[in-house]
Amino acid sequence: MPRLIQWLDHRMEVVGLDRLKELAEWSGVSLHTLRELRACQTLDTLSRSERRMLAAALRVSLRKLEQLGHGDIDWIDDQYVYDVSLSGQPFPLQEREGACWTPTPIMLEERGTPLVGRVRPAGEAEPDEDWQEEWGRRIPRRFGKGRDIYALEFEGRDQSIVLRNIAPWEFRAGQAAIYCWNGWEAQGWFGRVYLQPSSARVITPDGQRHDLDVLNVVRIGKVVGRWPGDAQ
Repeated sequence: MPRLIQWLDHRMEVVGLDRLKELAEWSGVSLHTLRELRACQTLDTLSRSERRMLAAALRVSLRKLEQLGHGDIDWIDDQYVYDVSLSGQPFPLQEREGACWTPTPIMLEERGTPLVGRVRPAGEAEPDEDWQEEWGRRIPRRFGKGRDIYALEFEGRDQSIVLRNIAPWEFRAGQAAIYCWNGWEAQGWFGRVYLQPSSARVITPDGQRHDLDVLNVVRIGKVVGRWPGDAQ
């Protein structure tokens, strides 16, 4: 068995993931993609964004993971920890701290940012109807204190937008997801949003303009970040 796959199986045990399905749920990389990685036994089956998400879930740096995948290094020790949600640097002297992998309870709100839906190319912000708090997909990084913060995945792109719910009266203009009641459900749009006392307008990523009734606006998701941060 190639060292990459051998290490992957071992590292999953170290971080407490028993099955490939759990790694998919925790990392945000699809189960199909992870199975393809195991079958082909190379990181070449993953995009750079997927490699970054996988590395974050396994608590190693992307550089270390790629070095292992390319054969530049033979193994990544259990004591090596790189937590992207904290300082972005390996813990100092981690190799001397034998208790670093001691299991500790993790609150749901500390597991990352909920990835609760997608943004279509035309700007529609659609929820994932199957998302569940216990096992729903998450971005392996927390933004702010995590309250009222969620992420939407751009369809067809290796990037997600992170938003924080705010009341409509707290917002005037900027990139955001806007949700309006259309008579039977809340419909969402993502883009450049402008709110006026008597009107609401959103310019979606495809350049289209949508005029909305400000009285029907029920919620605004203000942009607070992107994942990964350096994606274009």
